[in-house]
Amino acid sequence: MRCVEEPRANSSTLNQLQRDYNSLITQNNQLQRDYDAVVVKFPFLDQYCPLRSQKRVCRPCPEGWEQRNSTCYYFSTERKSWNASRSACLKQGADLVIIESEEEQDFISKHTRGDGYWIGLSDSETEGTWLWVDGTPLQKDKA
Repeated sequence: MRCVEEPRANSSTLNQLQRDYNSLITQNNQLQRDYDAVVVKFPFLDQYCPLRSQKRVCRPCPEGWEQRNSTCYYFSTERKSWNASRSACLKQGADLVIIESEEEQDFISKHTRGDGYWIGLSDSETEGTWLWVDGTPLQKDKA
């Protein structure tokens, strides 16, 4: 006759396993807090680095945006007021475009094809005083 018994775990091994388990729980909780902080701090992470097949694939611009140099542009097809358009941009972590060069103007013109689009220029604070959304005044070309 043969008898097979499980070995008895001694108390020191059991205590060590319990300490290791508690340490792993603490580490897991800290990692979850760190992850939650990143998600709050970087709410647009999934737009730029979506999770695909359990791996993050990062790209310079969110899906549906156009890249020119190091800037991302979104050309909306929705008709909204200037304020509603700006609000929609801000919710996406962006703002209405500030045109800084003739090349940028050409890029935008090619993508809008003459259709009406809002840009980040307004005289809403003072009639006739045109300011970009960052507060800088419109620089008119000198003839």
